[in-house]
Amino acid sequence: HEVAGAGQHELGMKFAELIQAADNVMTYKYIVRNVAKKYGKTATFMPKPVLNDNGSGMHVHQSLWKGGQPLFFGEGTYANLSQTTRWYIGGILKHAPSFLAFTNPTTNSYKRLVPGFEAPVNLVYSEGNRSAAVRIPLTGPSPKAKRLEFRSGDALANPYLAFSAMMMAGIDGIKNQIDPGDGVDVDLFELAADELKKIATVPASLNGALEALNSDHHYLLEGGVFTK
Repeated sequence: HEVAGAGQHELGMKFAELIQAADNVMTYKYIVRNVAKKYGKTATFMPKPVLNDNGSGMHVHQSLWKGGQPLFFGEGTYANLSQTTRWYIGGILKHAPSFLAFTNPTTNSYKRLVPGFEAPVNLVYSEGNRSAAVRIPLTGPSPKAKRLEFRSGDALANPYLAFSAMMMAGIDGIKNQIDPGDGVDVDLFELAADELKKIATVPASLNGALEALNSDHHYLLEGGVFTK
């Protein structure tokens, strides 16, 4: 469906396990580009093709399952999140500056990640609030539908690396019981500058993300998922 920018469209994909989801992203991009070319058009997944307009991201919805059962639902808590989910979010927020080297791997990626234009630059989580880097979609009472959405990444990422890095960050959060703090329900785009200073943000450049990865990458090496 059409979204904010000129000629900009949001493309939804059915959920799948990690490797299959990454395969689907690669196939989807290939098809979109070639169908557009067939009709004399150009489709781009560039994060910020137009400077003074909204950029394009790749919002990645995530959930964990074990033994065929969803692990993210916790009735009666904030956004009906289980404690496992809170720790997973804690890992995502802690390690996001480093794994942005995978989810936002180009210099153009950081032209999108600037205040304004609905860019999710603030490292907080929220139920339904699109100004947060981690959003908890409003999915109703179904445990199977409970998930989180990481909104900062973009479609120039290698999905195999990006999805794996996010998963490893979340698992590290669970293993180390990283507290994500409270959910933030105010619109971060409307906060005063002195209030925004109290909130952690994503790196402002690719160099910043690479520096963060250099100092924070041990969680990626667990189980041999990534190598140095």
